Amino acid sequence: MVAYTHLGYPLVVRLAAARARRAAEAAAGPGEPVPPPLPTVTVVVPAYNEQRFIGEKIADTFAQDYPAGLLDVLVVDDGSEDGTAEVVREWEAREPRVRLVQQSARGGKSSALNRGVREARGEVVVFTDANGSLLPGSLRAVVAPFADERTAVVSGTKKPIGDGAHGGGESAYWRLESALKAAESVFGVVVGADGGIFAVRRAAYEPIPPNVYADDYWIPLAALERGYRVAHEPAACAVEALSLTKNDDFERRARISAGIWHGSLAKLGLADPRRGWVAVAFVSHRCLRTGVVPVLLPVLLAASGRAGQASPALRALWWAQVACWGAAAGGAVTNRRALALPYQFALTNVAALRGGLRQLSGRQTGLWKRTSRGRWT
Repeated sequence: MVAYTHLGYPLVVRLAAARARRAAEAAAGPGEPVPPPLPTVTVVVPAYNEQRFIGEKIADTFAQDYPAGLLDVLVVDDGSEDGTAEVVREWEAREPRVRLVQQSARGGKSSALNRGVREARGEVVVFTDANGSLLPGSLRAVVAPFADERTAVVSGTKKPIGDGAHGGGESAYWRLESALKAAESVFGVVVGADGGIFAVRRAAYEPIPPNVYADDYWIPLAALERGYRVAHEPAACAVEALSLTKNDDFERRARISAGIWHGSLAKLGLADPRRGWVAVAFVSHRCLRTGVVPVLLPVLLAASGRAGQASPALRALWWAQVACWGAAAGGAVTNRRALALPYQFALTNVAALRGGLRQLSGRQTGLWKRTSRGRWT
């Protein structure tokens, strides 16, 4: 099960996607298709105590090569206690394409996104975090898949900035995740978006229910549930500095995992085999990876250790696991980049266990805890 989740499924879906691409190219014939006109876009930035970043974020968004007449920025201030609103008001005073919406009390990120869509003017709403920068061309890239009327959600990807095992592991994770989503995108079954940048068709948006705290997981699942396609666009990329401490990063991942547990349990109907690739991606990419494999890893370690007493092959398997967990511990202590992969593997799976326990025990809340980060520059 562990091998299928991390090796088998990615290989199968990428081979199937390559075959489907070749078939589509053959059916399309020669010649480049005429690109459709660009849609109007509202960039929604949910913000809680983002005084340090919000001004740069607005400037960064307008630096995109998107036509000025088709773009506006909406900042949803979710009860900030610093000067976030004052910075946005200064922008409002000199730039008519900037608007501020304030929520008097904190409602959580999902509440802020719902409010943003209600107030949005664009045909496409792009969600992006305040503490990250968009690479040039990201807005044009993220709206391109909406040329297909069946597409309701498009995810971008993340480029983390950081050093050592922490930074190397996070970078490797997102490269692998983006490649897997690109393959799933061929079939329109991307089961999850990246909060740094993803977009929704405003007419197809379904408000996020209360107490949902993984908005970038819930929104794609809700779209798939209603029969829409969910795509991935690697050229739409958000650059984001890593959390300043490993503990902050672990807590962030545990919170994300709790949200994945919550969304997966609520949307188990997507596992119906009659849904085809939707069911395959939902079960393999999310349910097994976050809900099953982390539980199996300690079982595998203990069982192979016991069975290894009578089998040299299983003894070797046990020692390989011990070496991997030891390297992960070494990466956590020394932060050496050479230990990035085992460190990231251990971090992701242990955080998934913690997040699952939080979700099942009812201790996870929908209010996000702001994570301290360095500047993206």
